[in-house]
Amino acid sequence: MTEVPQTSDLHEKPGRETASAFALRPSRDFDGGLLERWTYTLSADDALAYLRLRREWPGWAKWALGAWFVAGGAVFGLLPDAVAGDAGTWRNWAVFGGVMAVQWALVLAGLNLWQHGRARRMVPRPVQAEFEEWVDCVAGTDILSLDCAYLSPELIGQVVQTPTHLFVLNFGTAIVVPVRVFSDASAMAQHLRELAAGPYYFDAQD
Repeated sequence: MTEVPQTSDLHEKPGRETASAFALRPSRDFDGGLLERWTYTLSADDALAYLRLRREWPGWAKWALGAWFVAGGAVFGLLPDAVAGDAGTWRNWAVFGGVMAVQWALVLAGLNLWQHGRARRMVPRPVQAEFEEWVDCVAGTDILSLDCAYLSPELIGQVVQTPTHLFVLNFGTAIVVPVRVFSDASAMAQHLRELAAGPYYFDAQD
């Protein structure tokens, strides 16, 4: 992380009263007050944990999934009676369920392959990462870009804790920290949620 660019005076740093101060990358001597810094290693496994977070599917994915199962129904309809059995019989329902189960298994297998490939592209090799707690903000390594991300309270969108990771999320930003990094990950998650609740120094839209 680099020093905050100086503005009007050689000895003056950006103040908390301006929105522009929050748009800059964090500095070791930024006037917010660094409380603690944790260092750790990010790998493709951490990226995979982020990709596996439960989230709503986009509209196009829902349509594609629906079309996939419609196609499966069409395939089932083309099966000969010797295979599918007579309509309404237990055998007929069992074969239909089997076709749907195979389709769902293929969806899960495809999703798993995509997630593993995407995770390896996100973090091709293990990298050194940091998470910093400041008086009224957090900073850390964004796993989407592997650059430093600085989130003042109003920019913290979600704080998600799983048994293995703590995620600090916003649109286009994902700070991923293994819970083993903290002595008490639950306390840190609660602190971040309280920080995100405000008060704010300026409106997020400024």
